[in-house]
Amino acid sequence: MTTKDPAATTSGCYLCGAPATRLVVANADYSYLKCSACGFRRRYPLPTAAEEDELYEEEYYLDRGLEADLDHQPRLMRSLIERRVKMLTTLNGGPGRLLDVGAGTGLFVEASLRAGWRAEGLETSASAVAIASRITRAPVALGRLEDHPAQEPFDAITLWDVLEHVPDPRATLRLIRGMLRPGGLVGVTLPNLTGIKARLLGHRWRYYRRDFGHVSHFSPRTLAAVLSQAGYRVELLETNGSFNVGKPFGLDPVSMRERHHPLDAAQGFVDHLTGGLGLGESLLAFARSATN
Repeated sequence: MTTKDPAATTSGCYLCGAPATRLVVANADYSYLKCSACGFRRRYPLPTAAEEDELYEEEYYLDRGLEADLDHQPRLMRSLIERRVKMLTTLNGGPGRLLDVGAGTGLFVEASLRAGWRAEGLETSASAVAIASRITRAPVALGRLEDHPAQEPFDAITLWDVLEHVPDPRATLRLIRGMLRPGGLVGVTLPNLTGIKARLLGHRWRYYRRDFGHVSHFSPRTLAAVLSQAGYRVELLETNGSFNVGKPFGLDPVSMRERHHPLDAAQGFVDHLTGGLGLGESLLAFARSATN
């Protein structure tokens, strides 16, 4: 990769159009352009579809325990999924028609079906779709969003840990808006570029690693901006999670939740504090498509 200023070969920041961008997190083949005006970061150069797809072979899901069905997931995972379903149901005024993009092994779709939604999933990984067919009753189809056949509008479309992977997040959100009913909802989660861990770790923040395959990195401000540019009104935007308080004791978050209740309570307090300050490690947003 050339080391010259990439701003000379770009038309400015993807998000705000400002001309002042600089190369950060530089290594032999994986760097980002950072906008000096809005802080948005985007991979430079952009990855190919083949590079993204190779990240999600079966081992990816097996290593993360995602071959287990919903009832046998750790309590931490179940509570996270159930909270999102509940929030989406409340904002929609009850269950409706749902598409989960990047559905993985179908756990969120399964939970949504149980809550009364007419839910389906879309996933680009054949390995994930195969696992979903074994462990859920969720209808998870193999394919890309742009190839999804036109149907009756959806009440909600979710992008859990997906938007940061697509080369053109604004175009993806606009495509989704066209698939929603007027006033329909989009749900988004992704890492928080301005969270406490990202701030403390700098270039060592784990989400800069190549194996995560992230194209874009958002802050609360830039996520709200891209949603607005795509024609949405933000209904809720919050940050969640922080550093693992059990790490000094050799504990991961799942072990703490299952077996170490005092530490789990401490983790909840720290997460609540950092989330309230906008410094949580992940972003969660729900936005409603404009009706005019």
